[in-house]
Formats: sequence, C-alpha cells, structure tokens
Amino acid sequence: MLKRTVGISVGFWFVVVWAFVSLALPNEIEYTILAQLDTAKNIIVGTEIVRFTNRTGTVLSELYFHVVPNAFKRGANTKYQQELQRAGIPPSAIYAFSDDDAFMEIKSVTANGQALAFSLDDTLMRVTLKEPLADGQTLTLQIEFVNDLMQPSPQAQWAATLAVRSGHRNNTYTVTLWYPKVVVYDADEGWNLDKYSFLGEFYGDFANYDVTLAVPANFVVGCTGVILTETVQGTQKIVKIKAERVHDFAWVAGPYYRVEETKLSNGALLRVLSLGLSMTAVSADAIEFFNERFGPYAYPVVTVAQVTVGGGMEYPGIVMIAGGSTVEIVHELAHQWWYGAVGNDEMDEAWLDEAFATFSEELYDIERLQAPSSARSSYRFREPGIPVLTRADRFPSLRSYVQAVYTKGSGVLWMLRWVLGAEGFNRLLKEYYARFLYKNATTQDFITIAEEISGQELDWFFDIWLRRVKTLDFSLPVGTWRQTENGQFETKLTILRQGEAIAPVKVVLYLRDGSVVEQRWDGQQTTAELTFTSTSAPVQAEIDPDHDVLEENRANNTLSFPAYGALDFLFDTPIHCGYDREGAMRGEDAERLARDFLRQHGYEIIAERYRWRGGEIDLIARDGNFLVFIEVRSRSKELFGLPEETISPKKRQRILLTAQHYLARYPANNLAIRFDVVALSGGQLRLYKDAFRADN
Repeated sequence: MLKRTVGISVGFWFVVVWAFVSLALPNEIEYTILAQLDTAKNIIVGTEIVRFTNRTGTVLSELYFHVVPNAFKRGANTKYQQELQRAGIPPSAIYAFSDDDAFMEIKSVTANGQALAFSLDDTLMRVTLKEPLADGQTLTLQIEFVNDLMQPSPQAQWAATLAVRSGHRNNTYTVTLWYPKVVVYDADEGWNLDKYSFLGEFYGDFANYDVTLAVPANFVVGCTGVILTETVQGTQKIVKIKAERVHDFAWVAGPYYRVEETKLSNGALLRVLSLGLSMTAVSADAIEFFNERFGPYAYPVVTVAQVTVGGGMEYPGIVMIAGGSTVEIVHELAHQWWYGAVGNDEMDEAWLDEAFATFSEELYDIERLQAPSSARSSYRFREPGIPVLTRADRFPSLRSYVQAVYTKGSGVLWMLRWVLGAEGFNRLLKEYYARFLYKNATTQDFITIAEEISGQELDWFFDIWLRRVKTLDFSLPVGTWRQTENGQFETKLTILRQGEAIAPVKVVLYLRDGSVVEQRWDGQQTTAELTFTSTSAPVQAEIDPDHDVLEENRANNTLSFPAYGALDFLFDTPIHCGYDREGAMRGEDAERLARDFLRQHGYEIIAERYRWRGGEIDLIARDGNFLVFIEVRSRSKELFGLPEETISPKKRQRILLTAQHYLARYPANNLAIRFDVVALSGGQLRLYKDAFRADN
C-alpha cells in the first residue's frame, strides 16, 4: 500500500494526513481534505488534495468538479433558483435572514506547484490541465476553497421542502455537498455535467477520503466513515476521519448532541447523535432487518444524526433525521443499501434508490411491524401520468416526482415480487446488492440480474411499467356455476383486460364453506375464461385481492353470486357470506361486508386489519372530522345489545392499545378520535357510533 504525507497550514493549526490508495474504480480518486469550521463567521476554510487516476479510456484535457454551494448564492439565477421560481418559491425564501448568503469561493487550483486555469458555471467548475492526461495516468491537484454556510429558513429542516441540504441553526451544523467533488465520467455520457436541481439528487464515483476537521472543542462530530482520533488543542478539536469506497462525504457538528453507540450483530457500529429524539432502537432493528433481507451493511460505522437543517436525507454512512418518525428513519437507513453501497445516477434513474428505499421501508413495516398490506404507498394506486424513468429535473412538480418515482416505482417492485414470487425476488435483491456493492448500477443491470435469477425474459415488464405510461383495468363481467353429477361445483369466470399495460394477475374464488381456490392468469390476452372446480358453491370472485398489480380502477374487480340458505343476508346484490360451523361469519367476510356498509354511510376506509404485537383493529376510517377505529362483531347468534356487553374489557383494552400504537406511527393531524362498532346478526347490520371511549 502506497502512502503519501502532506502538510498544510489552515488558519493556525497544522496537521499531517495519510492518503490511502484506492481500489480499482471507474476513475480512481482519493480525497485528502483539511477543513476548519469558523462558527463566528459560519464558514468552512478548506484545502483539498485530489489524486485522480484516469480510467476513462480516453485522453483528458480538462477536469470538472461540482461546487454545489453556488446554487444558493444570492442573485446568481442558477438552475436551482430558476426552478424555485417556476414552483412559485422566491429564491430569497430559502434564507432565514435578508443579509445571509451561501456560496463556494475557489481561491486557487494548482498541480505540481503550477496554477491551473479554472472557470465556474452555476454549480460546475472546469479546470484546464497544463498537459493532457492519458488513460492510466495520475494527476494530483490542490484546491483552496471557502464554503459560506447559510442559516436557512425554518422550512429547510426537511430537505424535501426547499432542497436545502446544508447549513446551520441553533449552533448545530449540517455540512453536506460542501467540497469540490469530481464529476463522474461514464461510458454513456462522458462528463455528467448536471447542475444542482430542485428535484433530483446526485451521482458520484466511489472514492477514498481522508478528512481532518477543526471544530470548536465542545463540539460532537458525526460523519461518513470512521473517526480515527479526536484531539483537543486549545479551543479547537481536531477530528481525523477515514472513509473508504464511498461516493460522498457528509458530516454534522454541534455542542448539544447526545451520543449513543451500539454494536450490531454483523460487527458494525451504530452511532446515534440526538438532540432529543429517541432513534436507537428503531435504527438498530431496521439495520438488522436489512442485513437479513439484502446483505450485510457495507461499512464499519453507520451514523444516524438528528439535524436542524436538511433532514430526511441520506449520505454514505450517515443519515440526517428531522422528525424522527419510524418511516423517516427506516427509509433513510434503507438508502445505505440502495444509494450508499449500491450507487446510481440519481438524476437519470432516481427510482433505483428512491423506489428501492420506499419498497424496503414498506417491507420492514409489513414484515417486521406486522402492518397490513394496505400500508404500501402503491396499494391505492393512481397513475401519475409520467414515466418512472424520467429525468428528475424534467418532472413538472415535486408531487409528480414523488408519485412516479417513490409510489409507482416501489409499486413496480412489489409487482415484480408477485411476478417472480417472494423467494425469487428476495434472491434477486441479494444478488443485485452483492454484485454491485461499491459500484454504480443502472436499470439495465438490475433487469439483467432479474432475468438471470428468474429465467424469464422481462424487457416487456420493465418497458411497460418504467419507460411508458400505460393503463391496466381488469374486470369480471360474467360468471356462472353449476353442481356436477359427482357433487362438485364448476365455476366459470370471464375475465377482461382493458388498457395497453400487461401483467399477470391472481383470481380468487371464495366458497360457501369458507375455503378459497385461486388461479393465476398471465394477462397476455384481452379476455379469457377461467374454470374452477370445488367441493363447495361459490359466493364471490375477486381479481387481485392483495393489490399486487398496479391497477387504478378496482370497482369492477369483484363478481358476486346469488347466495342461498336460511342464514343468508337479503341484499339486492348478494356478496360472499360463508359461515363457519358455529354460525359465525368468517372475519374477512364480515369485514368486507362492514367495509361496504360503512362506505355507503360516508366513511373513508384508511386501513384494514391493523396489527401489532399487542393486538389488532379490524378497520380504521375517516368520518368527517373523526379518525375512527372500528371493531366488527360477526357472531350471528348474538343478540343486539350495548357494545360494552358484547366486547370484553380485555378486548377493549387491546383495541385501545392498538389505537395508541397506530397514532404513534401515523399522527391524527388534528382529527378527533372515535371508537365505533359494526354488529352483524340475523341478516342485519347496525352501526354504533362512539360505542366506547378511551377512558371507559
């Protein structure tokens, strides 16, 4: 291993930094950065040494760097500021104070003691080389820079609101996108000269970093990589950090952080820097879950930091948390697999990190926390009207970007899971992670592995669901059944597929004895007749009951058969109503009937079968200004009485605890809380509003 010693004076402190040789990368890059945080002026004074080995396969006469802080410079009319204005946000709104500013000043760029010419354009810096750099040759540059940090407006606590990701508030600093960073040169585009944008994120080469920070002596630092040493020198603390095979470097610092450290099962260290939020338990559990599902976390340390600026963001080895909800923490930690360890061009193919992180967050919610499948963001799918694989800066709004990339994109992964089967899909994600660890991947890379794992040709699937806007609408217009001579039942269903999109789909037939039979239809044709043989009469047929397919109109996905028998309900359109031997309607059937009944009474169903370790609630709905938790009582032999008499105190307590669990994860947003009961007996339904109270 080669090493190199560099001594640089920054302000009044002097340090020696050791550079580590990079592993084979597309372009081999090593950063040695010495930076002093001046909290009186809110600036970073830095010296950066970049050792760049050309692996482009061509001769380079120039290098490009990202200088992101210039996106926010007052009056600069940058691409980012123009996009803010088109979104109806004046650029001045990003600042807390009218006299504040943010920018990066490049003091000098040198190589071998010679000054190099450079020019700035928006958030890009072009450096002209003295001599062409041949493929395989190495060049060492030294860049002196100053980064002026702003105090942004309070809305910037979340990065998504204003796309402000770096700054300070209350003497706490979020420092990201803060140094001159080499632009990626790839085979598809050459130099990827994307300027900082309101929508879309980043693209970087995996590199090695040696960073030395000088901060006030009472500051705590959290960062990408491993902190090697911390030494107090007078009023300064010198923090030396090493990070290997990462594509960016970010850090936080402040005097108020409380630090909790936990050793994880794979040996990685979890560092939680909190300003009051409790984040350790959720963070540790999420990381362990992703270790099991996708492969071991890729780095020695993972840091979860509460921030006052730029929260809800991910960087290699560190995530920035604003609100501290389970969803936020789990989503950002999922990015340590999909963005951190497996990189991608987030401007051209944002779904590879955001959709994957959303899917991972929802998988954790459903499998680890026992949330219902309706917790998936794509469960009630609405077509965004723009392809998932649209460049991030070409989406017309933040809303359309989220709907396409996060919601539809994650829905495509859930649908692929249905197409391949859960076991095959799990193997796909593990193989994709293992094969592209410490590399940048593309959508085509993912497709190639998906086809290898499944043995299927899948271009049709990804073309329809990622590259195009095509709709899909299944329906069951006709169904018949008869009892055959041998006593069995034969049911025939006509299924239609309208729209240009194609997907296989599950069709389920619910039977009177409470059993279920199902078939998988490939959906390749526009119509088909499906035949089911069963030992019991059919009650209802349903297409895609689990919402595996991205279908918007589900009103025509069920077909009910006339019911018969003394205990049947008397409706114009009978629905599935199978009873068990004790005369009770099966839970899911009662809930289906109650759900239809509540919708007729103006309820908006939000969740079904919400479960956790302490209990479950049948239905959660909104009724005007109320968030309603609903218990469905389905014993046909019960007489109608006060719900307090038919629900035991123990059952009521479990419902109340489950409601508290739900509200902790999904706040009610100023809605009043109510507990209702729907009771079914003797072919009738009754709704008891405000059936019992939390203080009963």
